[in-house]
Amino acid sequence: MLYLYSRMTLPKGYGSGGRKGGSGGGGGESRDDIERMIGRRVENMKGIYILGFALCWAATAGGVYVGVTVYPWAYPLPSGLYALSVLTVIEALGFFFIMKITGEKTVRA
Repeated sequence: MLYLYSRMTLPKGYGSGGRKGGSGGGGGESRDDIERMIGRRVENMKGIYILGFALCWAATAGGVYVGVTVYPWAYPLPSGLYALSVLTVIEALGFFFIMKITGEKTVRA
């Protein structure tokens, strides 16, 4: 995998700084050029992940609320509270792993 990463060819305008004209080069571009082409790094998007988790939990709670209030014969309150607690744990575990990945140090080869 590292071999493929180091042999990447970037589009025109993202190649090594010293070349002029040309079609972007034949591979071996720097990691900074590749990161600039791909976009923002996950370490810089923690706010989006927090907002996503909050919205995901709000949607879950809203779904349980609708189930308990609109369909109480099929979705009684104890069942709704159990579903909300289980789904909250699952969502929190996913959020924990996302934040763990975003907090990792980058490996510079």
